[in-house]
Amino acid sequence: MIITIIITGFIFSFLLIFNYKGSVGRIERKNQVTGEYQDLGPVSEKEDIAFMEGRHKKVAFYQAFLAALIWGLIVFFISYYFFV
Repeated sequence: MIITIIITGFIFSFLLIFNYKGSVGRIERKNQVTGEYQDLGPVSEKEDIAFMEGRHKKVAFYQAFLAALIWGLIVFFISYYFFV
């Protein structure tokens, strides 16, 4: 059980950071590694409004948290099934 929690915690943390940086970059239309401006994917109207109001990082965090939570739960249940 402990190994399942450790694996899930690691996956959740990694995905939260990775998805947050990607979401911020997509909303800002800026590559987070090189710093160059480029089109990194579709941006919704709500995200565009949040960017103009300066609250896009909060929106990006919610998106990243939800994605990491879903994938973390998937990994948890799969690893729970195999390890316990």
